[in-house]
Amino acid sequence: MKNWKKMSWRAGIVAAIFTFTIVFNLFPLSFAIAQEEKPKQETVKEEETLKEYELGTMTVTAEKRKENIQEVPVSISALSGIEIEDAGLIDIKNVVYQIPNLHMVNVGNHGGCTVMFIRGFSHGVPENPSVGFYVDDVYYSGGIATELLDVERIEVLRGPQGTLYGRNTEAGVINIISKKPGNQWEGKASVSYGNFNTQDYNAAIGGPLVQDKLFFRVSGKYFSSDGYFDNKLNGNDKCDDRDDFNGRALVRWTPADALDITFSTEGQRYRDGNACFAPLDDVRNDPHDINLDFEGSVDQDAIGHTLRVVYENEWATLTSVTSLRNWESDETMDLDFSPADLTRGMYSFGRDTLSQEIRLASPEGSGALKWLAGAYYFDEEVDDEYNYEYPQGYPAWFIPPFKSYINAVTETRGYALFGQATYTLFEKLDLTAGLRYDNEEKDFTFDGHYDQDLSPWGMLPQKVKEDADFVEWLPKFAVSYRFTPSFMTYASAAKGYKSGGFNSYSASVAGVPYDPEYSWNYEMGIKSAWLDKRLIFNLGVFYIDWKDQQVIQQTGATDYTIQNAAESTSKGFEVEVKARPATGLEFSAGFGYTQVEFDEYTDAIYDPMTGANIGEMDYSGKNNTYVPKYTYNLAAQYRHISGLFARVGIQGIGDYYYDLTNTEKEDAYELVNARLGYEMDHFEVYLWAKNLFDEEYVTRAFDAGGYYVGRAGDPRTFGIMLTGRF
Repeated sequence: MKNWKKMSWRAGIVAAIFTFTIVFNLFPLSFAIAQEEKPKQETVKEEETLKEYELGTMTVTAEKRKENIQEVPVSISALSGIEIEDAGLIDIKNVVYQIPNLHMVNVGNHGGCTVMFIRGFSHGVPENPSVGFYVDDVYYSGGIATELLDVERIEVLRGPQGTLYGRNTEAGVINIISKKPGNQWEGKASVSYGNFNTQDYNAAIGGPLVQDKLFFRVSGKYFSSDGYFDNKLNGNDKCDDRDDFNGRALVRWTPADALDITFSTEGQRYRDGNACFAPLDDVRNDPHDINLDFEGSVDQDAIGHTLRVVYENEWATLTSVTSLRNWESDETMDLDFSPADLTRGMYSFGRDTLSQEIRLASPEGSGALKWLAGAYYFDEEVDDEYNYEYPQGYPAWFIPPFKSYINAVTETRGYALFGQATYTLFEKLDLTAGLRYDNEEKDFTFDGHYDQDLSPWGMLPQKVKEDADFVEWLPKFAVSYRFTPSFMTYASAAKGYKSGGFNSYSASVAGVPYDPEYSWNYEMGIKSAWLDKRLIFNLGVFYIDWKDQQVIQQTGATDYTIQNAAESTSKGFEVEVKARPATGLEFSAGFGYTQVEFDEYTDAIYDPMTGANIGEMDYSGKNNTYVPKYTYNLAAQYRHISGLFARVGIQGIGDYYYDLTNTEKEDAYELVNARLGYEMDHFEVYLWAKNLFDEEYVTRAFDAGGYYVGRAGDPRTFGIMLTGRF
């Protein structure tokens, strides 16, 4: 059995190389520099040489102002655009493997229906998530844009971010910042081709229309693949084929030095075959073989518009972000996961969201006091339909063939007032306090009926109308101390919160409310740079007390309910290391450990076929579902002055459970990725491989009515990539 204490030989090799390089390259040089004082001229030359080895620090906007990432008292990971390209990351799924204690589960075959876990927080469904997903300060509700399009950097904040971000950020925030145009014309185009007929095309161009005044940038990305799954029933080896287009157009106007106005429009068109699940035992034996009479499909479309206005003067910076987004998804799939035509599901999801944020912040370099205050408003309509067909009837109840129709609409309006301030004492000690007032109003309507009279079997049409208000105060406190410009420690406490709602998956639970959940996150950390900034070492340790936890419980083959049934404790740590021992040579490593257990949780056991209560189970002491014990990443990269580029990376996921009883488990696994290329001034070519050793693993499994079904992870893929720039 795999165990995190016994890493695979692949991870061992990279770890050994990393350790060897640190010992024999970094420490001897540091020791030599510490020797007797040298002549001034020689010292200047040496300092210039050392700067070649320096790891640059990144400017982030994690706390809605520009800050050095090494000075933010938050556990945060960030990837620059260059790092994203070097690692060959093309979508959010690839990014997840680079971030300690971040885990993602695809609810279906497609990327737009995902659940994110940070430090073990989530309840397993995309609705009302615990991780906030933002692009350029705009919250993405429902499906997320999984493709990485023209990205400047990605920031991942761990722990509650409710004070500054608000709703659905109890676990943390994923913040994507796209590239903006300036006074220099620049462009890029790339094409990649790999096995499974995988094609990836990217292009972006931007620059000034009027120097210093008016700029534009347009970018696009197209991805297609025949997919990885073979339907043995009909011989179709393209049953999960994928076709995905993303585009963005951006105009930036700076009519005055103090005013910066940006308007952007972006859209996504996603098409996918939706055949990827099979009985779990079959997945273990033949990971990418399925046997389905109905293969299903996914059609997703999204469009968004954002207006961002920034006005700066010597007293303050005013920022306004206005956004309007629409996301729709039509999905069909085989729900008996077998060659028999027993159950089919047809789903339609819609999200319309209007949001407005205004914030006022102290200007850069304002002195000992840094402050920020703002207001936020949003109006969202969630319109979901769940329709099911039973062509052979429902044998468990001897019901004749029928169809069921469910429509659930939730309208949410909310507003918030927030503020945060940091005061610096002695130029070393920072004291931070923040507070948010959050108010949400939800109106819920439900309409469920059948295509025939099923009242003899106790199945009646149902209409429900409910409403609820949720109000909460979300404080945050932090203290940090800089012992030196390169060594900082911090401690923080923040309240996490996720509003309640209404169940909508089936008529049996329609309108049944669930309450908000709450948490307190306590965290301490170190951020440091060593050996003339050639080694960066960051550590965060956390303890989370989780109350009134929202838990998803299966009550039938296709029915689920969310309820407040548990209290949990999450504790663990994250460590990240970067090193540059020689010119062009870089190493990076990250490790996250999380232990999440139910402290108190007793609930009924339901027969997945009939939905009947057949007993009671005490889940106290059990692990939360889909929470890996650990995650890690190791990478070694070399870029030679001649143009040669090489990189190898390993990502590891610890074992985790699929069910609340902790009986179905996914063992730990490791994925190895590699890139080899040649880079010139305006042209690059790379050979790439992902999951190089063709590791077999399962990304999701669940009870389908007395037996488990699962989805296999991606197999080995490889190809070639060509890139041109100007």
